[in-house]
Amino acid sequence: MSFQVIDIVLYGFNHKQRVLSLKPGRLNIITGASKTGKTALIEIMDYCFGASECGVPEGIIRQTVEWVGVRLQIPEGHVFIARRLPPNGQDASSDVFYAVGQDIDIPVYSSLTQTTNPKALEKLLTTHAGISLNIHEPPPGQTRSPLTANIRHALFYCFQQQSEVISNRHLFHKQSEQWIPQAIKDTMPYFLGAVDDEHVAKMAELRRLRHEVRGLERKLAEHEAVRGSGISRAQSLILEAVDLGLRPAGTTTIEWEESVALLKDISSSPLPEEEREISEEGDEFERLQDNRQQLTHGLHRIKDQLEAAQALSSERQGYSREGEAQLARLRSIQLFDENGGTEHSSCPLCQSQLSDNQVPPSISDLRDSTSELETQIRSVEERSPQMEQVVLTLKSRLAEVQGKLKENRESLEALQASNQRLQQLRDRSARRAHVLGRIGLYLESLPHLEDTSDLKSAIATRKEQIEQLEEELSDEVVQDRIQSFLSNLSRDMSEWARELRLEHSEHPLRLDLKRLTVVADGDDGPIPMERMGSGENWVGYHLIAHFALHKWFVGHRRPVPRFLFIDQPSQVYFPEDRDWSQGSDDTPGEDRQAVSRMYQLALKLINELDPSLQIIMTDHANINEEWFQDCIIERWREGHKLVPPDWGDG
Repeated sequence: MSFQVIDIVLYGFNHKQRVLSLKPGRLNIITGASKTGKTALIEIMDYCFGASECGVPEGIIRQTVEWVGVRLQIPEGHVFIARRLPPNGQDASSDVFYAVGQDIDIPVYSSLTQTTNPKALEKLLTTHAGISLNIHEPPPGQTRSPLTANIRHALFYCFQQQSEVISNRHLFHKQSEQWIPQAIKDTMPYFLGAVDDEHVAKMAELRRLRHEVRGLERKLAEHEAVRGSGISRAQSLILEAVDLGLRPAGTTTIEWEESVALLKDISSSPLPEEEREISEEGDEFERLQDNRQQLTHGLHRIKDQLEAAQALSSERQGYSREGEAQLARLRSIQLFDENGGTEHSSCPLCQSQLSDNQVPPSISDLRDSTSELETQIRSVEERSPQMEQVVLTLKSRLAEVQGKLKENRESLEALQASNQRLQQLRDRSARRAHVLGRIGLYLESLPHLEDTSDLKSAIATRKEQIEQLEEELSDEVVQDRIQSFLSNLSRDMSEWARELRLEHSEHPLRLDLKRLTVVADGDDGPIPMERMGSGENWVGYHLIAHFALHKWFVGHRRPVPRFLFIDQPSQVYFPEDRDWSQGSDDTPGEDRQAVSRMYQLALKLINELDPSLQIIMTDHANINEEWFQDCIIERWREGHKLVPPDWGDG
């Protein structure tokens, strides 16, 4: 799939149409004077193909034209696209009219309305050009995003503006703009066919296979981790069991499954005879241990009781001493009558009269207090011998228990000293219990594991597929294919350069995709186009490079639009605005012959690829030869222009 241009259409604010009809599969020449609108044609077409900015020059076109359109020929029929020119101060308009069908006529002005937008139009034209799903993945380490080729990238090969065709530094359309050179380099492999239409599908398949392999390898790693890095963990447990007598010496395994089965057998086997011996010989030791534990517990209880009794005895003795001291003080005063008496209203010391609130206690009250205190003191003193007896009893019991603990310790030490074999057996038994516990924990942690042979086989198969896809998609393979394609292009370029009699045509010529230029491989090294002198060479090398590319695109059915638009290639020969005249001797001049060779080469390519390529050329040239005149579709002179003169009258 691809397309060629049938018509370029202008719609004026006056609702009139201007139709420039072109011939698909032919060489279309528009010749005319300067300022007639030739250069604007590329900008009009590019704008209709979804350009983000309108490059149509200011002047008569912007002043009189409201919509611009193109009618395309596609394998299924026709496509018509019209786009409104932007108002003053705006870069572009989003108003796009799109129609597709088996036979589409040019719409009238009144039917133009927005039916889509530039982004959607870009996708539609990408499909019409035959550009399939594709992607360019930048090499590792580069930060730019992956790039998908679309119609905007394909148009780099379809236009050569007046300033581009004579450039010695830029070979492709818009190559001088930022980011465009890298976009051309990234998408060139796809358009040449070094990256085929199945590239994206293969990339997706490669990503899928890598994802599957990662999943399978994780699953296998889990199996291997459970197996303990193969069977090393299981074998280590088996060796420990053998060392402790849980299995006969010489027990070895190779396969993990056998190791697991052996560990299960060890775990379920009865204990050795010496374990029962430990049980029998260890009864006395265990009895002494139990007795020691009981004695220790009783010792702690007696100590607590003794501390409490001693504290209570100490407190009673303190109370008794304090009571005796108080009683002695009361007796020492001796102010009371033995037979009783009355209350006194005078001080017994100084005989002075006392007021009511200063009268001392009565003698009877003092006697009662003294009597009560004497009774309490006698009670405490009477019970002190009993508490002392409790303390002595507890001390005796404490000494008895301590003696028994000493005897128990001596018995244990004697038992251990006399039976070292028992201790060794006990230590060995503890180690066995530890190993059996580890074996049981290991067996319990084992999930149900399937046979990993199929898993390993699946991983190996997918890795082989990945390796094959990586080889097919590798940058080295792509570069090798590109170099092979460029060698084929170089053959045509070298042949055509000799036909155009360009300088350095005696050397092999090639496209340098790294620098996006034409290079002649001279005897002293490569000669890039920028070091080739004269505008004639620059124009000639532009032509042969783009002719070779389009021949390749057609021959290999690559998804690039089947047209090439070149603006004024003869400007380096005849920049003046006039038709050409012959020399004074009625023979064509050298410059005219050079221009004639360019157009004849274009016509030769058209006839060779008929009807798969359309070439559109605008020029001052008007060669008075039948083959040239047959290719002219319009002459823009003597008032005839792209925009009709009467459109500006309103």
